[in-house]
Amino acid sequence: MNPAATLGTVLLAYLPAAVSPGPNFVLIAHTAAAGTRRAAVAVALGVVAAGGVLAAVAVFGLGGVLARAPWLAAALRVVCGGYLAWLGVRLWWQARRSKRPDRGEESPSTRAAALDGDAAPGHFRRGVVSNLTNPKAAAFFGSVLTATLPPTEPTAVKAAAVALILVISTAWHLSVALLFSAPATQRWYAHAKPTLNRVVGSILVVLGVILAVTP
Repeated sequence: MNPAATLGTVLLAYLPAAVSPGPNFVLIAHTAAAGTRRAAVAVALGVVAAGGVLAAVAVFGLGGVLARAPWLAAALRVVCGGYLAWLGVRLWWQARRSKRPDRGEESPSTRAAALDGDAAPGHFRRGVVSNLTNPKAAAFFGSVLTATLPPTEPTAVKAAAVALILVISTAWHLSVALLFSAPATQRWYAHAKPTLNRVVGSILVVLGVILAVTP
């Protein structure tokens, strides 16, 4: 697979995972809605920084292990493909629930932000902790990314993949911070959430099946 195709695969795998609702999304959106835009941006940058660290560790560390154990790489593809499909089905199921913002996925750092308010320090640190303790991020970087990006790829391609993830993560999480600073956007999301969950869920199911069955 040429470098462009490899990076395209990484893009297709990471983008739905990044934009699907989860603890990081809830934390940033809540901070933007309940506090200031500056606080939300700080949280978003913390999420991005932690994601960059996780991506680099997965690409340059775990990938070497998979290169020496092809059977493990194959098993990993099946497991992470199943995880993506399960996540997609779960989003479809959530779309059937109430249209009110779902607070069930809030992480401990999200609840801390709610109690402390905008005056509390450490918004960047909250973002870092939220992503480092986010099971969805751990599953993606620890399995999906290492299965999508072959360990035999040149170092330059691996570095480009990490940079691509950082760019996507920065663009998405900062967009959430900026958009949810406006009350009108929050009202729109409350109504659009079921549809968004169905669209993202469908993409994840398709990606999961493709990843699981493609050598």
